[in-house]
Amino acid sequence: MNALTRKESWGQLGPAMKALPNDRYRLFVDCYLLEKPGYGAQTNAARRAGFGNAKTKDQTFSAIACRLMRDERVVAAVAEEARKLLRSGAADAVKALQNMVRDPTHKDHARAVGMMLDRTDPVTTHQQIAVTHKIIDPIQEEIEELRALRQLGTSREKLIELFGGNGLQRLEALEAEDAAKNAKVIDARVEVVEQEPNNG
Repeated sequence: MNALTRKESWGQLGPAMKALPNDRYRLFVDCYLLEKPGYGAQTNAARRAGFGNAKTKDQTFSAIACRLMRDERVVAAVAEEARKLLRSGAADAVKALQNMVRDPTHKDHARAVGMMLDRTDPVTTHQQIAVTHKIIDPIQEEIEELRALRQLGTSREKLIELFGGNGLQRLEALEAEDAAKNAKVIDARVEVVEQEPNNG
C-alpha cells in the first residue's frame, strides 16, 4: 500500500486523519493499525509508510516511530481510526455470539443467550417518585406540640422546662387567640316587622 492508492479516499476520513500534515503520516497511522501488535510494530509502520530510505538503519526508524507516536495529531488519528476498526468488528462479534447461541453444548451457551436477549429486548425498570412539599407554620406546630404534651398529662414545670417561661406564656396567649378566632359567635337579632294591610 502506498500514499497514492489512498489519496482519492481522503474525503472519507475523519477530522483527526485530515489534520495530519501529509499523506505519509496518514499511511503511518494505517500501517500501524494493520501491523501485528507487539515489539517493532511502530518501527515497521514507519518503514512501510515511507519514512527514511533503503539505507536507513532500524535504530533510525525506531527513533522516527517514537517521535511520530508522541505527536498529538498522530495520537488523535490513531484513536479515531482505532474506534472505526472496533465498530467495524461488531459484525464479527455478532456472528461469534450467534454461534455460541446456536451451540447448546458450548460452556457459555446460557450466558450468550442472556447477552443476546439483553441486547435485543432489554429488561426495563421504571421508577416513579412523588415529592410533596408541605409548608408548616412553626408557631402552629409549637401550639400543636403544647396541646399534645398537655393531653399526655405533662406537668407545668416540664412545659416551662421545654418551652421556657416566656415561650410558654407566648404560646398560651397565641393558643387563646386562636381559640377565640375559632369560637366567634355571630350575635344577631331577629326583628319581626308587621306590615299594615294594603286597603287599596
